[in-house]
Amino acid sequence: MNLIIKTVSFTPNHADAVLDAWNHSMGFILPITPRLFKQNTTDERSFCPHSSFAAVENGEVVGAVIAKRWPGETFGYHPGGDVGWINFLFVKEGWRGKGIGSQLLKEAEDSLREQGCARIHLGRDVQHFFPGVPLELTESIDWFKGKGYQSGEVVFDMIQKVEECLTDLSIPQDQNFHFKRGQSGDEPALILFLQEAFPGRWEYEVRSLFERGGTARQFVLIWQGDRVRGFCRINRPEDAVIGSNVYWSELYKGKAVGGIGPLGVSSQVRKSGLGLKIVKKAMQELKEDGVEVWMIDWTTLETFYNKLGFEKWKQYLQMSK
Repeated sequence: MNLIIKTVSFTPNHADAVLDAWNHSMGFILPITPRLFKQNTTDERSFCPHSSFAAVENGEVVGAVIAKRWPGETFGYHPGGDVGWINFLFVKEGWRGKGIGSQLLKEAEDSLREQGCARIHLGRDVQHFFPGVPLELTESIDWFKGKGYQSGEVVFDMIQKVEECLTDLSIPQDQNFHFKRGQSGDEPALILFLQEAFPGRWEYEVRSLFERGGTARQFVLIWQGDRVRGFCRINRPEDAVIGSNVYWSELYKGKAVGGIGPLGVSSQVRKSGLGLKIVKKAMQELKEDGVEVWMIDWTTLETFYNKLGFEKWKQYLQMSK
């Protein structure tokens, strides 16, 4: 029988209890540090406090749901105009099967609907934890299907150990294009490129990165004269903003982890082999930084990355309602 318990608006005061419970039972999927949790929830503009709740029983936090929606018409971009996200939904062991998850999800959905959201995605939000529901969580997938969520495509993470890499990372000289790691002062040129070539989420995320203390050094850039024609982000866990492809670094304690992506090339110069070259340059830079494991997240480009020695690792089912 379902147990109706008290729900309150989620605040940073609930984070420690939720994190302890999550890492105790779900740390094998994604161990979440306090810094990462704060970054991806209450510190993120898209965090929706009116639609995020904690379930509390006798002073104990037994579950939580965190929802997001696009924070206004930032940079003139709105993903569909009516989209909300469930960033995080969790019920503590010993309290499952009592309807608490259903209660939390319904309250978040009702609130997002009242704010104009007509579609909700599970994960894949700005500063997401997951790009979908991890495939190994079969019971969770079935549970969400029972709540009306429909299955989409399967996306995945990829991985490669530097010591096992057989790929030649050298890049032939090209008189038209130059591949360089970003330097201080390159930020405006990168933003201009993103405005023109990839307006929307990527522009928002890069601007947010710079606002939080990140620099152009976290990117490899393709230059044609004085114009940026392509970019690839490179991440380390200690960066000012933790990139999504190094969330898994806690699973590789003792190893230096680096993330590659997202990446994009201007439509005017695509099909020139620039995509593979810029990833090679990113691999070079991270290797020189002492990285021992390269990681790529949220992709379907298995054949592309296989050419560079990456193998499929984690998989996720995208779901929406």
